[in-house]
Amino acid sequence: MDRDTLKRALENADLTSYEAEAYLALVDYGRLPAVDVAKKSDVPTSQVYDTLRSLESKGFVETIDQDRLHAEPSDPVDILTHLRERGELFTDAAEELEDRWEEPDLNDHRVGVVKHAETVLDRARAQIRETDVAVEVALTADQFDALRSDLNAAADRDVVVHVAIYYEPDLAERSEAWDLSKPNLEMRVVKIPGPFIAILDRSQTYFAPNSRAGENYGILIHDDILSFINHWYFQTCLWYSWAPLSANQQTPKTYISLKEFIRDVTSLFHDGADIVVTVSGIGVDSREFQTVTGTVTDIYYPNVYRNDSPSLERLSTYAVVTLEADGEEVVVGGWGAVFEDLEAQKITLEAISFDNPVQS
Repeated sequence: MDRDTLKRALENADLTSYEAEAYLALVDYGRLPAVDVAKKSDVPTSQVYDTLRSLESKGFVETIDQDRLHAEPSDPVDILTHLRERGELFTDAAEELEDRWEEPDLNDHRVGVVKHAETVLDRARAQIRETDVAVEVALTADQFDALRSDLNAAADRDVVVHVAIYYEPDLAERSEAWDLSKPNLEMRVVKIPGPFIAILDRSQTYFAPNSRAGENYGILIHDDILSFINHWYFQTCLWYSWAPLSANQQTPKTYISLKEFIRDVTSLFHDGADIVVTVSGIGVDSREFQTVTGTVTDIYYPNVYRNDSPSLERLSTYAVVTLEADGEEVVVGGWGAVFEDLEAQKITLEAISFDNPVQS
């Protein structure tokens, strides 16, 4: 590297042009009187004393007051560390600018691909802070630790948070430090490896491979239909089949899937239980948000069986719940409801009682 290039590098490391000139003169010649620093560099004599004092305050030189001011370069260990850190900073800044330049604006594009999986995690974190209804996320323990405070904050503001965490040998030990007692947060352990995926408020999906990917990439989706497809992948592959890390059977319990609610309560309903629920969602005709509290009067899906919980296969086509609320009948459908009265976003199981059990 020639002297001019080295000088420019020092200027990029927070030195002025005069400071870089004076420092290089001292590195080349060792201890010098201040006037000689001016002679051996482009620093004017009128500026050399202030320049050396400034270099000393930054740790680049040491000054010695004898009959006249002398200066010598400091031990370069700290300076070299500073330069290397600056180099890493510039490299990181360049990569971040590249990511931001290439990262799609989801206000204009429904689907975008990014070059780094870390970008997906960062975007998911930012959007989790804005969620209103639900978070479904599958991730590793390290990724959960990275998002844990934001997921807990979402649960605290009444967002339903479902966490599918991929099994690791030390998962039980690590989970001891996690607060899994929040009523709106449930975690299940998935025994197969899988990708990072987050479905937020039924409209946004963030995906990045965790393993077996030939390259590092991520996908950002801002689309209801594609998010619904990813929701079904989450429900069928990463949620229904796996056991909770910690059981939480308290009521009220809130569901974000009408089909999961039906699986849990169908047997109780056919045994004669009175089941009271609060459903929050979008009116199919009005497209306005509304909340209804009532008693379940009917559960319907193809090939209803009274004595067992329905399979996902039977719930995959059509399933509705009918409520009696303030003397009126309200038919509740799931995500994408068309013919029902209400498209459920949250179903809160308020109470179950057996005042008039069915006699077998």
